Amino acid sequence: MNKHSVALILHYYGKLPNYFPLWLKSAGANPNFTFMIFSDIDFSSYNVPANVKIFPMTFDEIKRLVSLYLDFEFVLNNSYKFCDYRPLYGLIFHEYLEGYDFWGYVDSDVIWGDIGKFITDDILGKYDKLYRLGHLTIYRNTEEINTFALHKLPGWNISYKDVYRTNMHMCFEEALLPENLFSKFTRGRGAILLA
Repeated sequence: MNKHSVALILHYYGKLPNYFPLWLKSAGANPNFTFMIFSDIDFSSYNVPANVKIFPMTFDEIKRLVSLYLDFEFVLNNSYKFCDYRPLYGLIFHEYLEGYDFWGYVDSDVIWGDIGKFITDDILGKYDKLYRLGHLTIYRNTEEINTFALHKLPGWNISYKDVYRTNMHMCFEEALLPENLFSKFTRGRGAILLA
């Protein structure tokens, strides 16, 4: 049993890929991690492991949650654009993440091996952020980290408001934000940034 609790979030809207049962099986093989799926898909025909939690939520409900934290008119016109909002998951889904030491996001096209071999209690104790790409990124569940994306990013001419006001996918979670998080959290526990 891990000392640190980790919730990994997948949002999915549309038709699931035909290999999704394999994704579920591989997630279930990692019982020390909780996988949370936010979706409007009916999962009743799937074999959902105990550590995979399904939260039925329409895309309009997702937009309503986002509106609680952005006080301007934002663009969220499809599920792919919602990837730009991943750094806000600690805020958007805070009610679901209560009690977890870490939260993160994952993709549906990864078949998981033994995650615990790489993300150990020792690693989690040392770092505030693990990895940098959308298929797996993990953040320590603290207010400072959960709100970091809502501040002006040092060294960049664009802000989160620019990212959330355009309908283009900006790779905010993979390109812009990780480098700034790296510089911010290298003090103290720091961050591991791996592709």
